[in-house]
Order: sequence, then structure tokens, then C-alpha cells
Amino acid sequence: MSDVKRICPQCSNAFPLDARHCTHCGYDMDASLPAPQSSLPELVSKAAVPVLVGAASLAVSMGWKLIQGMLSQPARPKQQPIQVRPAEQIQPRSKMTVRITTSWAVGDSNGNWREGRSEQTIEFE
Repeated sequence: MSDVKRICPQCSNAFPLDARHCTHCGYDMDASLPAPQSSLPELVSKAAVPVLVGAASLAVSMGWKLIQGMLSQPARPKQQPIQVRPAEQIQPRSKMTVRITTSWAVGDSNGNWREGRSEQTIEFE
């Protein structure tokens, strides 16, 4: 088995491969290596700018529409107080029925299509 050594760039003496400092002159081998740099902050900032601009644009647009809607609405008249009827005058409510119809179609990459339809009925009293 061969004995692998490091060569110091400052004094040219050999020292053990697992040592961080040169045993002769004390040169720090790890200090001479370039520091690893991450490109993640740069990528995040590049991606965040369009998202932030879009969100700000949406907020301004929605705020503008809200202000326009508030300015265009006429003043509301005063509402009359709610009058409560005695129990004998209250008539029973009739049933209310809601029908929900759902249609769907699904296709795959081979051109096979499946379709379906369902109906549901909900009754309220």
C-alpha cells in the first residue's frame, strides 16, 4: 500500500493527506480552497420578482375595482325594522328541491374517451 501525502504549496514539503495544516510551515490547506457558492438565493430572487409584480398588480386592480364599486353604488335607504309575527300566523314552509346534474368526460393519451352523467336530488323542509 502506498503512502499518499499532500504537498504544501508554500514550502513544498509533504505532509499527511488527512491533515489540514502543513506540519512544517503551518499553511492552512482549507483556506486556499474557494468557498462553495450557492446559486439558490439568485434563483429565488429571479423567480420572486415576477411573482411579486403580479401579486402587486392584482392587489392594485382589485382595490381599484372595489373603490369604483363603492363610488358607483347609490346610498342605501334606511331599512325598516323586522316585524315578528305571532306563532299562529306563521305558515309552514313548503319543501324546496334542488337537482344537481353533473356531466364529465375523460380521455387518455391513446384517444380513449369515457363519458358519464349523474343526477342528485336534495330536498329541504
